[in-house]
Amino acid sequence: MSEFYPHRSALYMPGSNERALKKAKSLSADLFIFDMEDAVSPENKERARELILKVLSNEKADYKRKKILTRVNAMDTVWAETDLECLQNSETDGILFPKVSEVSDMLLIQKRLGELNFKKNPEIWIMAETPKCILNLGKILEEFSNISGIVVGTNDLAKELVLPKQEARVGLSYALGSILLTAKAYNVTTLDGVFNSIIDQEGLLAEAREGKNMGYDGKTLIHPNQIDTTNTVFAPTEREIEIANRIIEAYEKAKEEKSGVTTLDGVLVEELHVKQSLSLINKMKMIESMS
Repeated sequence: MSEFYPHRSALYMPGSNERALKKAKSLSADLFIFDMEDAVSPENKERARELILKVLSNEKADYKRKKILTRVNAMDTVWAETDLECLQNSETDGILFPKVSEVSDMLLIQKRLGELNFKKNPEIWIMAETPKCILNLGKILEEFSNISGIVVGTNDLAKELVLPKQEARVGLSYALGSILLTAKAYNVTTLDGVFNSIIDQEGLLAEAREGKNMGYDGKTLIHPNQIDTTNTVFAPTEREIEIANRIIEAYEKAKEEKSGVTTLDGVLVEELHVKQSLSLINKMKMIESMS
């Protein structure tokens, strides 16, 4: 996947629901999380593996270059071993591991992955959904540089923190900020948690904007009707692209003229602003190519 691959929207798809997996082929989410864990009841775990493996082995091309992560069950469950074995010969782009709270959890994951012979080298993603994970996240990312992404499990985190039901996410604000700050220190893609209402578009819009303003790369979703709003929020705006182009032009002009200082509309422009602008433009090009 390109370094500019967008991660605006990540839709959870229950692995045992064949209709949902087929529907995903026509949806505009940037990536899909095929779920073997929370969205699948114990009696349907085997069916979920079979359906997901069928898609990942034979139908991956139908998903039009979209990234697919597969969330397995936690390593301390009876299902985890079979989940990983199932994915060995698949085309999953990444594996999402839940309930990673300590370095020892990642050591176990790395050991098991090393023992298995995967057809391709999948990205390693982890869920941040326990207080211990947040407190240990710096140690985990320092020790394991092959972690590509983090997904925040806000529902599990709220449960662990024993938070009362609340309209805003005041009780999660410290955790959300801490996760984001630590992840960015190690250049790891980070996705905000789900918005639980599938009919409250205004609430979704507000929460998505909050996540973007904090610095999150995108948001996890539970229903297809949340995709368009989330994609819009996390995509560069026309104004942002216009300013990015002007920053690059101003910087290049200053270089040609051998000017020591570059400004745009009275605001100082430095090389870091040029890099940010190029990244924004390349991200938009990638989004357009996926449309």
